[in-house]
Amino acid sequence: MDYQDRGMKKWGGFLLSEHTEAMKTAEPLLTWKESITTEAIENVLGSAMTHSSMLVIQKKPLDPEAAPEKDIIGRISGVENNTIYIRNSEGIIPLSFSAIRNVEERSVEKWYK
Repeated sequence: MDYQDRGMKKWGGFLLSEHTEAMKTAEPLLTWKESITTEAIENVLGSAMTHSSMLVIQKKPLDPEAAPEKDIIGRISGVENNTIYIRNSEGIIPLSFSAIRNVEERSVEKWYK
């Protein structure tokens, strides 16, 4: 008689409640960053294009009472008219210049010594 182990399925009920609690406490709360001027946005984008550095972009809300969306993190892959194309791990994201609320240049941390 062969016994087929169900693997992690048998532990699912045991771990689920603790895992759920850990996930709730680990979720970062999204908050609105300070809205910056058009001139400041242009300066940061220009510097990022020159140095090919990473950007962290927060979009303006469509609804004034809406919660903030997750930040867009990536590099500028192109600019056309009033649209900036951001390349990240998920693909290329088109973003209107007027839709930017806050943008920060992020330096890449070395993972090696």
